[in-house]
Amino acid sequence: MARIDAIMRAIPLPIFVLVYVLACVWAIVFAAGMADAQDGEAGAAPETGIAPRTTVLQGADAASEHVHESHEMAGMPVFGDPLQDIVVDFELVGRDGGTVTAEDFRGRHVLLGFGFTHCPDVCPLMVLNMGKALRDTGNGAVGIFISVDTERDSPEITDQYASRFGERMIGLSGNVSQINAAASNFKVSYVVTKTQNNYTVQHSANVFLIDPDGRLVDVFNFSTPGEELAAAIRHGG
Repeated sequence: MARIDAIMRAIPLPIFVLVYVLACVWAIVFAAGMADAQDGEAGAAPETGIAPRTTVLQGADAASEHVHESHEMAGMPVFGDPLQDIVVDFELVGRDGGTVTAEDFRGRHVLLGFGFTHCPDVCPLMVLNMGKALRDTGNGAVGIFISVDTERDSPEITDQYASRFGERMIGLSGNVSQINAAASNFKVSYVVTKTQNNYTVQHSANVFLIDPDGRLVDVFNFSTPGEELAAAIRHGG
């Protein structure tokens, strides 16, 4: 401490004051620059060219939500009477570029779920359970994974992703209008939101069981074990 005092006494007062003022100015400029950088980051649009969009839950009474990573809507309970509210209908695009509709799966049980291939946790668990259920039943049932990320998930990419979880798992995609229509029919909510350097998708994640006549039998949470899904298929009509 004595050495520091000696050094400070040795510095002429005008120089000491000048150094002190410059240090204060530098601190203020640095703080302002950091604030501007953070504001710019928060307001920047995602560099993907994708516009934020939302499919609204018609008449939904949002209840408790599972929060996982950025997918805040995953596991949102199905509202009202799902057997009456949900319309089993879609017109999407398959791996080969051809049109695929709900009618193409008549005569087979279907497990169907919405998500996207960059999903870090919920979607892989959901599709894993779907694939396990199909292996356990062995009755020709099929699993359908519909991507809500039209910017990154082409039909081919979506199908490649889904098929990794089982040979009877298929992936479908489409343009924004097609995905919005399918999501609206199944009362699925999703929204594209920006992150620091990219974007992600918040979405509700349920598994829909459809019988061979194209009727909705039941709706499950994304984390429902494959054994439970398989049992539902066997007793689902």
